[in-house]
Amino acid sequence: MKKLVFILGIIFLSNALAGEPRYLARSPRGLLMGDAYTSIADDEYTLYYNPAILARHSGFSFWPINPMISVTNIVKEPDRFNDTGTTTSEFADQVMDFPIHLGLNAAPGFKMGRFGISAIVNYSTNFNLMNKVTPMLDVDHRFDKGFIAGYGIPLSGDLAMGMNVKYIQREGLFGTYNLLGKTMMDAIAAGEPDAILEELGQVRGSGWGVDFGLDYVIASGPQMFTMGLVFQDIYTILHTEDNEQDLEVQKQPLNVNFGTSYALQAAGFGLLFSADIRNLEDQQMELMRRVRLGTEIKISPLLSLMAGYNSGGYSYGIKFDTGLINFYAGFYDEEIGEELGQQRSSRALIYFSIFDFTFDL
Repeated sequence: MKKLVFILGIIFLSNALAGEPRYLARSPRGLLMGDAYTSIADDEYTLYYNPAILARHSGFSFWPINPMISVTNIVKEPDRFNDTGTTTSEFADQVMDFPIHLGLNAAPGFKMGRFGISAIVNYSTNFNLMNKVTPMLDVDHRFDKGFIAGYGIPLSGDLAMGMNVKYIQREGLFGTYNLLGKTMMDAIAAGEPDAILEELGQVRGSGWGVDFGLDYVIASGPQMFTMGLVFQDIYTILHTEDNEQDLEVQKQPLNVNFGTSYALQAAGFGLLFSADIRNLEDQQMELMRRVRLGTEIKISPLLSLMAGYNSGGYSYGIKFDTGLINFYAGFYDEEIGEELGQQRSSRALIYFSIFDFTFDL
């Protein structure tokens, strides 16, 4: 029975949650600022937010090693997993209606002048077990790899535009399964983790995509005001490989986002406020689910504090930058329900970037 519980645990760490956005990557700084990052993504994650911001860049920037790990924040309920029991039903009671998340991504790449390129390495896995009468497991597993490249072009005045081209290879598993049903039992009987995923319906696909963005910047002395508008995946089509169950790999949907920010820098100290309105293409989404708010206080050249609001959830964390090592740690919430306030996943993240550097050409 313990072996069965262990196998179920492996299955569970293979992703779910119907309402969670399908991002290819997120900036740790952005997440800790409520993900209000559309108009300020001037770090290694520019290509994942707004390619027009590349027009601000000069010189050569390189970041070869920059992994980020995100996991369910069990600090909020530390006693939940003290005793997981010895049977499947006891284990199910422990995780019932408690979203579990595991994420690992990296975005190694470089910027040269107004051109940027980054590898896509994104493993995202969540599950959510619901309904005690008939336990149902929501699963949404993705492993994305590929690359994304873009260029930013200054236009008249303080306005710039930019475009990305991306190639994505995706392995995915998405669905809702009866925990005690035949499909799940057949998957468990498959034994090996890869065989379990195949039995549950994991599919593969690949394709190309395009993003388009605009960036507007007004800088005056120590102050800077920005606005950004981006059309993410304005054309992204993933073609599914043939499979016995005729399932489709998860699509990468269109997102239209607008953001603005105000920054004040002086003598190594700084203050930043940002706001986003997301998913302008979705006329049915509630307003407050679209809203992102963030702030960053730079206490010294080495240390910054961040906080934010994200669709009813909150985030906070720190950044420590020594030049050779760039480190982030903190907590953030993700709305995963179909509607605002339906269900929230609380998560923790750790990020570090090693040997990144920037110099003028």
